[in-house]
Amino acid sequence: MSLELWEEEFDDYFKGQVDLEMLEKIQQELKVDLPESYINLMAKRNGFYLKKKYFPTATPNSWANNSVYVDFLYGIGEEPGLLDSVYLRKEWGIRSKKLLIISAAPPMFICLDYRRRKNPSVIFIDMEQNQEIKLAKDFEGFVNGLVDYIEEEEINPYDTVLSEQEIKDYYAKIDDVIQKGKPGEIDRFFTKILSTNNELIRYMVEKMRQHEKPIVQFYLMLFLSECAEGNNKGTIEDDYLLEVLNEISNSKNKDAKAFAISSLKALNKKLNN
Repeated sequence: MSLELWEEEFDDYFKGQVDLEMLEKIQQELKVDLPESYINLMAKRNGFYLKKKYFPTATPNSWANNSVYVDFLYGIGEEPGLLDSVYLRKEWGIRSKKLLIISAAPPMFICLDYRRRKNPSVIFIDMEQNQEIKLAKDFEGFVNGLVDYIEEEEINPYDTVLSEQEIKDYYAKIDDVIQKGKPGEIDRFFTKILSTNNELIRYMVEKMRQHEKPIVQFYLMLFLSECAEGNNKGTIEDDYLLEVLNEISNSKNKDAKAFAISSLKALNKKLNN
């Protein structure tokens, strides 16, 4: 793993030498096993501002068209440190406890993602834009992928307009992944569909709503909860959203059910104002 990541002088994010008691406390409180590559890096420098602050991505986001910005890495500790994940998740509506924040520039966060496997991948999320981008399959790959500078590429806005054939192909892909895909594959493809158009988004929402595996409804709720809070305006009509939330509030998946009940309260509050 590359070590040309920090300046020689200590900064505000440095938490001192890694304390084994703090490490155990954090892992118990957050209910995760931290990646060995992260622990080994923190043993050399426990929290720091990054010298290499950019990670390349092919997905445009609110920071840039071809990269995300990472200012620092949290160390093993708190205020600031990994334990800040607890209040940051609550403050910014990050509902999954399996997302561990390792760098924050609210509403944008870099997270270790434990939702699908024990060895976490690294993702970028933007809570205001309801956007999620996978950056690396693991922490080591993330650190090694950081660079000093990336020149932003200009994007032709007309490139995002889908042709009739592209829309037709997306419909076919949605049908295929719904019929043959595993729940995690459906979730990942839905994330891709969210960057297309409202017509395709609504079509896949309906397919996920009707899926035979209740866990798919949980993945759908990650999006619908944002709609209920008043984000994603115009994507999902309120009447239809109300109908879907009422249905999922009876889901066999307890997390989806709890999500839907909470979202119903938020939506009704918004509608009654």
